Amino acid sequence: MAILALYANRTVRTDTIIDMIWGCSPPPAARNQVQVQVSHIRKTLRTAGAADVVETQPDGYLLRLEPAACDFTVFTALESVGEMARKEHRYRAASEAFRLALRAWSGPALAERRLAVFQRWVDLEIGLDRHARLLPELFQAVRAEPLDEDLCLRLMACLQRSGRIADALKTYRRTRQTLRRELGIDPHPTLQSAEAAILRGDLIEHPNWSFLELEPSLLS
Repeated sequence: MAILALYANRTVRTDTIIDMIWGCSPPPAARNQVQVQVSHIRKTLRTAGAADVVETQPDGYLLRLEPAACDFTVFTALESVGEMARKEHRYRAASEAFRLALRAWSGPALAERRLAVFQRWVDLEIGLDRHARLLPELFQAVRAEPLDEDLCLRLMACLQRSGRIADALKTYRRTRQTLRRELGIDPHPTLQSAEAAILRGDLIEHPNWSFLELEPSLLS
């Protein structure tokens, strides 16, 4: 189902499905297993009131969906809108498009793609000095990805900008402990520099946040 959804409204060859599921070592009855699973999918969709959306093609299968019915399609469209707005220096519009894209996403599929958009959205929000409202989602993201130093850096920056200096330092120390315990390494120099900046009383800076210094007319 995930494969058909990923290629919605396009025929996916049976050989492609087999290769994506089993790689170079498919079982002898791979084609029959695919047919059985497609039958199960059809029954499930029929029960949910979505009959006849999976079509059998001469060399494979096709999942027919309206564009708005697939969260990946909506996500991709909004991501493109956001990226275009960002390149045109329409930062508030870009941030809103990325925010809507993230809201449209559901499930764990292609998590790295979603994380990349999440970080672009966070950078825009920090640059627009809207750091406080990021804290709940950043806390959740860091809990989910405790080894991600980029997320840790952004959480530290938002905490510092919100006046929560002790929490920013605690976040750094927790990440340092996790990295040492899980990977046997110290934080990247960028993260160490962020801690040092906090201790000196300097603001954590990042090139992705510097557009706040641009003319207000570019921040639409």
